[in-house]
Amino acid sequence: MKKFYVLFLVLFSLNVNAQQISETLIVDKAWVNDSGEWSDYSYAGKIVFSINNNQENGSLRIGNYDFLYDFCEGRAKFSNKATYSSAEFSHPRKISAQTDKQGVLNTTYEGTLIFQGDNDYYSVIAIVTLLEKGGNYLGAKMHIKDNNGKEYAFSLKSS
Repeated sequence: MKKFYVLFLVLFSLNVNAQQISETLIVDKAWVNDSGEWSDYSYAGKIVFSINNNQENGSLRIGNYDFLYDFCEGRAKFSNKATYSSAEFSHPRKISAQTDKQGVLNTTYEGTLIFQGDNDYYSVIAIVTLLEKGGNYLGAKMHIKDNNGKEYAFSLKSS
C-alpha cells in the first residue's frame, strides 16, 4: 500500500507539472477591427491558442483554419490547404508591457507567424498582444505588421 501511495504522489506531481508546461486556451468571443470599426467576428470551429511555458515568452501555437486563412487573407498558396489549420508564433520580441488600472498586464510581441506543412511554408511578421492577470490569460489581440488592414481581438478561457 505504501508503494501505491508513493506512485500516486509521483503521478500526481507529474500531472501538475505537465499542466504548467503547456496551457490550452479556447477563444470565447472574437472581434475584428476593419477600417476603424470593431464588430463581432464569427468563425467556424474553435480558435485554440496553445502556450508552452518552456518556450520563449510570447511563443504560442494557433489553430483554426478559417481564422488563419482570413488573418493571412489567403495569400499563401499551399498545395495542401490543411496547412492553414495551425500556425506557430515564434521568435517573439517584446515590444512593450504595461499594466492597466484593473491590474491586467498587456504584453505586446513582434514575431514570425509560421505555417508549415509537408512541402508548404509561409511566414508573416505579426504583432500579438497577450492580456494576463494573476497568471491567467484573459485575451489576445493580433494583426499583421505594416498592414493597416484587419486587427483581431479575442477573449480567452482555459480548456
